[in-house]
Amino acid sequence: MKERDWTPLKKVILENTSFVLTTHINPDGDGLGSEIAMAELLKTQGKRPKIINCSPTPLNYSFLDPFKEIIVYENAKHRSLLEEADAFFILDISDWGRMREIGNYLKNTTKPKICLDHHQSTVAFTDIDYIDPRVSSTGELVYELLESNGVKLNRRMAEAIYTCILTDTGSFRFSNTTPRAHTIASRLIAEGVNSNRIYQEVYEQNSESKIHLLGMILQNLKFECDGQLAWFNITQKMLEKSKASIWDTEGFADFPRSIRGVEVSLMFSELEDRKTKVSFRSKGHVVVNSIAMRLGGGGHEFASGALLEYPLHESNAIVLEETRRLFNCN
Repeated sequence: MKERDWTPLKKVILENTSFVLTTHINPDGDGLGSEIAMAELLKTQGKRPKIINCSPTPLNYSFLDPFKEIIVYENAKHRSLLEEADAFFILDISDWGRMREIGNYLKNTTKPKICLDHHQSTVAFTDIDYIDPRVSSTGELVYELLESNGVKLNRRMAEAIYTCILTDTGSFRFSNTTPRAHTIASRLIAEGVNSNRIYQEVYEQNSESKIHLLGMILQNLKFECDGQLAWFNITQKMLEKSKASIWDTEGFADFPRSIRGVEVSLMFSELEDRKTKVSFRSKGHVVVNSIAMRLGGGGHEFASGALLEYPLHESNAIVLEETRRLFNCN
């Protein structure tokens, strides 16, 4: 891969002092890990970074923020922090809407904005974009930046970037698992990262309510197109009955891909405002992000999502009609 030109980004860091870092709603391991590693880099340059997100940090990623430094944005309390910042880093997202109130502010500010992301994008997003769908994760981009700066990784940087790569490659199972991803992971382990501990923190902290919800989903899993398409709904009633939250659904969209014969899985999540979040997953032979993009979403070829302004069952009909076409089984 051709060496990246980090000069514009480094210039922004050099010329500014106070930075705000943010990521998408319902932050995952890649978004959170990228923020933390980037904040640590800024500290080595004598800068003042603040991580401000529009959603709380999920429990299984709390080990990345042991001192509770990540701020959950409230407009009345934290708007001044945005206004006082000199520049902004937007990590693992190139969609204003998926940053809620923070996105509304950043979209309109004239202060420098830099985006690091690995999701497919066809248009310029910020003043300085580093958007590359060829890399395994946004954390891999941050690692490249650290390398180019000659920064010796501290433990927090190393654990954060390892978490990025581990989670976004599905524990090195997904099609975005490249030789480069393995090489970086190997280097991080050599730096002292305890890969077993991080795996346990991320994947072995399931609550009883999450497992109860998963059981309800498995009982209602639906198959179509000769078993090539699997899909399921998560309703507000299911969340209430299982005492689970929408945070507990992370990873559920991937599960049907493990079933023999299933090529594409769909997870429909009913939101409180009667909208529907749809997660698309493919085993790697069928491209699904084209459907997500037509519905106003986006993502990778084989893992993407969209937010529909329709109730659950209307969303089922719209998305299933589109997806069935992939298998000529309408």
